[in-house]
Amino acid sequence: MIRENDLIAQFAVLEHQVLITWIEEGVVAPHRDAEGYLFDRLDEARIALACDLHYRMGLDHASLPVILSLIDQLHDARHHLRALTRAVAEQPETVREEITRRIAGHRKSQSN
Repeated sequence: MIRENDLIAQFAVLEHQVLITWIEEGVVAPHRDAEGYLFDRLDEARIALACDLHYRMGLDHASLPVILSLIDQLHDARHHLRALTRAVAEQPETVREEITRRIAGHRKSQSN
């Protein structure tokens, strides 16, 4: 974990007040102790993404929580899909074939 000043030093464009705003808006949720904020690797990655979206791509501050929430939802959906895929792979062949058949049927009905 790293401290606030060390985190800001990693990102040349990141301003202290912007970081505080992102914390207040829930863009990032660092740990806190008596000395201030502590950021873990996940926080650092989220700040890097927020910096890219805001400073390099020009996204305004108000849009960041919405965009990051959508990205979080995509990651969560991918995680659930992987778990479902593993669960299906563990089923007997007849069950896997039936699931495949139903998925193929669902795709055909959506394309019509």
